[in-house]
Amino acid sequence: MNDNSSTNRTDNRLGFFQRTRNKFAVLQEIGFERNENKLRELLKDERDLVQFPIPLFLPAFLVWLFMLLFPLVLILDPTNAFKMSVNIKGLVGFYLPMLSTVFIFILNQRFLVPQLVFKKRYALYFVCNSILVVATLFFREVAFFVMERSPNEGVGDFFSSYCFSFVKGHFGVWPVISFTILVVFVCVLCVLYHVMFRQIVRAFILREQKRSELQYELDFLKNQLSPHFLFNTLNNISALIQIDPKRAESSMNKLSQLLRMMLYQVKDKYITLQEDVDILQKYADLEKLRLDEGFDFVFKVELENPKLMIEPLLMMPLMENAMKHCVNPNGKSFAHITITQKSDELHFHSENSNFPRKSSRKGSGLGLSTFEKRLDLIYLDSYEYSVNIVDGAYISDLTIHLKKENS
Repeated sequence: MNDNSSTNRTDNRLGFFQRTRNKFAVLQEIGFERNENKLRELLKDERDLVQFPIPLFLPAFLVWLFMLLFPLVLILDPTNAFKMSVNIKGLVGFYLPMLSTVFIFILNQRFLVPQLVFKKRYALYFVCNSILVVATLFFREVAFFVMERSPNEGVGDFFSSYCFSFVKGHFGVWPVISFTILVVFVCVLCVLYHVMFRQIVRAFILREQKRSELQYELDFLKNQLSPHFLFNTLNNISALIQIDPKRAESSMNKLSQLLRMMLYQVKDKYITLQEDVDILQKYADLEKLRLDEGFDFVFKVELENPKLMIEPLLMMPLMENAMKHCVNPNGKSFAHITITQKSDELHFHSENSNFPRKSSRKGSGLGLSTFEKRLDLIYLDSYEYSVNIVDGAYISDLTIHLKKENS
């Protein structure tokens, strides 16, 4: 029991220090490096302060309580033992515009701004708020008329000539102007709130995307070229030097070009489709050095726009997987790969004999795992990827809707 409680205390302490360290990292990013020592002093007792978290509803509740009670404080008469000098008309004149403004603010924040402003329906947004202003002023006058009407007058007399003369004498232009200005301020505040909120969310997403891209870049660099592939290729070229010097020289040139492309071109965020396909072609040519002459290999490419831009080596894991697991020592080995591009749609289709290697090596399958993460990060809902095994053939199918801004 003591061991468990000690472990829990240690975990809580580590979690607290981790959260504090994360806060300092964020503060440093926004320019508070110089105040780190002060911040450390301020946060040294944080664990005691946050031991009992504040409920999320409490700040809003306190604000509403203040807004509702503050007018009552103003009508206290300190010269008369703090008794209330009740002025119903004054209270209605304060509460009604305030509550109406709060209602208009909530309606704008929750519905009108997201559904109208950000969908560019500005005219309808203006009409809705104009109706809200007119309706609020209307009910305000109804309230004043009800309070000041004589006992023999009913609420229905509001629309009588007497009521209109009352409104004309009581109601000036300034209340309309002042309330309209207040509503305009509320509308601007709601729009700014939503714009700022979306900017904050976008900045957070971009920051997380950058971090993810850095991580994926590390994984990408690790999986650019398998050392095993390079070792086998060099051995094959070495064996070819005595058997077929010209073929060995050609293979060495292809390996050199492949390494050069991977060293320089893949540093760019995007490369052309033709450049990416050239890398795949050279990789396949070098892989065929270790395969028998009877190996059935088809690599078909049809590009409508070879200059269309794509992430470098995006299709390489699929090519590697097809070439790596297609060798069947007891049967026919084949790999048929087709790459087509029409308009903004890129299609990669591969079929190969299915003879997966049994491997428990750490990192086995890391290339395909990273490949799918990269697809989710870059193209999100703009791709379809499927894998099937049909009649002993392993089939990979990838369709990407390339972003137009990259063309």
